[in-house]
Amino acid sequence: MRQLLNTLFVTSEDIYLSLDGENVVANRGGEAVARYPLHTLQSIVSFSYAGASPALMGACAQREIGLAFCSPRGKFLARVAG
Repeated sequence: MRQLLNTLFVTSEDIYLSLDGENVVANRGGEAVARYPLHTLQSIVSFSYAGASPALMGACAQREIGLAFCSPRGKFLARVAG
């Protein structure tokens, strides 16, 4: 089986990431604007202060998917690793 090692970069400042089943959901103003299957991701980098849901952080930690947070200007803030 071929493993895809993809990184999801979230560059919009108003995107909040959440978990819906086995998908990462990008939300803007409470409305889902995009979905990405977790099994295709190796890491997620968010350049947004909006953040991510605790459920998504836990799912990423269980699946060893790196989750990093940066300011909109690119300054490193935090990283979640499992």
